[in-house]
Parts: sequence; C-alpha cells; structure tokens
Amino acid sequence: MKIAIVSQGIPTSRYPLNGVFEFDQAKALAKAGIEVALIAIDFRSGKFKRKYGLMEYESEGVSIFELSLPIGVYRRALPILQMLLLIPFKAMLKTFGKPQIVHAHFYSIAAIACKLKKKYDIPFIVTEHSSKLNKPIQGISKLDQRLAKKAYRYCDQLICVSKALSDNIFNNFGKNSVIIPNMVDDSVFECHDATISTEPFVFVSVGSLKPIKSFDKLIDAFAKLKGEAKLFIIGDGTERRKLTNQIIQLGLKDHVHLLGQLERCVINQVFQKSHAFVLASKSETFGVSYIEAMYAGLPVIATRCGGPESFVDKSNGLLVPVDDEQALIQALEDMRRHYTAFDRLGISQTCHKRFSPTTVANEIIKTYQSKLGF
Repeated sequence: MKIAIVSQGIPTSRYPLNGVFEFDQAKALAKAGIEVALIAIDFRSGKFKRKYGLMEYESEGVSIFELSLPIGVYRRALPILQMLLLIPFKAMLKTFGKPQIVHAHFYSIAAIACKLKKKYDIPFIVTEHSSKLNKPIQGISKLDQRLAKKAYRYCDQLICVSKALSDNIFNNFGKNSVIIPNMVDDSVFECHDATISTEPFVFVSVGSLKPIKSFDKLIDAFAKLKGEAKLFIIGDGTERRKLTNQIIQLGLKDHVHLLGQLERCVINQVFQKSHAFVLASKSETFGVSYIEAMYAGLPVIATRCGGPESFVDKSNGLLVPVDDEQALIQALEDMRRHYTAFDRLGISQTCHKRFSPTTVANEIIKTYQSKLGF
C-alpha cells in the first residue's frame, strides 16, 4: 500500500514541533510495512530560519518531499498554495509513484491538499487536530469555516483525535468522523519505576506559552500551595516574558522554572525527576503532552477541556474544571498528598496499550483498507 501524507512541515532541532504529529504517524506506518511518502509544504514566513526550495530525502523509512518557501500566507492565497503543492507532488510521482491514498492533517493543509483529490482522483483522508475548530460555530472565524468546509467537502474519510472534537465538527459542519487518537513516540518516553524523594515535590508541565494553556493560572494556583514544592514548565511562546514577570512578582524564582523548548529526550529526563504532571489548558483537542507524561509513569492533573476526559481517570490522575482556581489548588494539594497511591508502572503500561505507535498505526491502516475496499 502506498500512502502520501501531506504535512505543514517537518520537525527539526530548531523547530521540533513543526509537523511532528504527521511525521510520527508516517514513521509508525512505515514500520508497519506501508510505503509512505511525506509531502511537507512549509510556507511559514521568513522569520522561521530554514533552507528554502524543493528537497528530496529519506528519513527513518519515510520518503520526504519538502517544499519550503517564505510565503507566510498559509490561509488566504489558496489557489496559489494549491499550485505550489503540485511541485513536490509531481516530484514524488517520479520516484515514489502514484499513491493509493492522500492523507492530510489539519483543515488548513487539507484545504490545499484537496486539489490532489480533484486533479488525480485519489481517495482523500483528513485527520483533524485543530483546537480552532473545537468550539461552537460562533467562535470560529469565517475564514476558518470556509477552509474547513472546503477540506471536508472533498474528504472521503475524516479522522478526529478525540470525541469532543468529533462532536464539535459534526455539530458545526455536519461531517461524521472516526476517532483515532494521537500516538506517543515510545522510542523516547519510558517509565522508570524507581522511587524518588518526595521532598521537594516536583510538578512538571509541557506546552506552548500561550493564553490557551493557562500557565498564568497554574502559577497563581501553585503560589498558594503550602510547603515546599517546585514547578518546571517546558515550552516557549508569546507569554514567556509575562510569565517570567509573574514568577518574580510572586517571589517564586526558586520554585517555578521556565525551561524553554526542549527536545523529547530531554523532556523524558525531566519527567524521570518529577512526581506529577499538570496542565490547566482552556482547550485541548487531544493533549499529547498528558500521554507523554503518562508514558513516563506520571499521574496527571488535567482540565475538562475537550481531550483529556477521554483518557484521564482516577487510576492515572485528577480532572478539574477549566478556569477553576480553587479546584486546581485542591488538585495540586491532593496530588502531592496522595502521589504514592498511583501505580507509575501501571499508568505507563495502560498508556502504551492505547497510544503506542503500533496500536495507532493499525487503526489508521484499517481506515485506509476500508476506503480501498480491502
């Protein structure tokens, strides 16, 4: 089976999250015996430093056809972007051959990639991850509505990464979907069931430093904890300066540490030195960082924000309402007090059964086979 995945980019050491979901799936499918080509169309602006042009190479069993141009107009110049997509696609045809399925991730990329469905009459599958669509229709911009409608109109099968996202897309666009979760790179994240000192108690959090992640509210709640504790926050973003000032003003310089963007292997090392994971997001379509932490055996504190409700329960963590500071403070206190009641190894093993690359890749392959009549 030959599959072409269309991605918004490819992860690099400088930008490790760019296209990471797509590349993880491509690698997992390749390991499962599928011939996979990944077409990466990187149209970010010039402020993102990288090499430009058309590049062809192989990485971890995946044939890569990358077109990188400093356009910075992902969403508005759709006809131009669709024509540009044909450049790496035609390059792929010469060496890889015609795929049996085109699989795009995110509605904004799928709106571009639907050109391939129309031009080449290839079955078209879309996986939706975007939090921009995980809300009532009134909260979605007109431009995003148009792009999503275009993508889903030509989509032969829609995949959503959580039930909450699936429900919102059906309510907003009338499009049915199957639910296949994201996966965890099990070559990086692993459980070390070693006992570590609980003094000081260490919370860890991972996410972009953006308002939707509510790190300001997490820091406020953490400041009200009694006793000794530390909070490590991994990630970068527009709110870094604001959060740094907040930490200083609250007198938490020795307790809350912004570690910046780290590679996965380093994140795993931080997990091994931590007791629990916490992320107080306003909205998550899934929440990969939660299951990465669970893979490492950490119990988690999550908000009921759309994604975590499908995998966080009493066996592996605590759920609190969004923007409820008192509930968050209580959860932090309860986690610190009852941490030893959680089975780290059991959390990791259960997570592995549900979210390993092998498990998720098999679900995706079943979807491909159903569309090809296998």
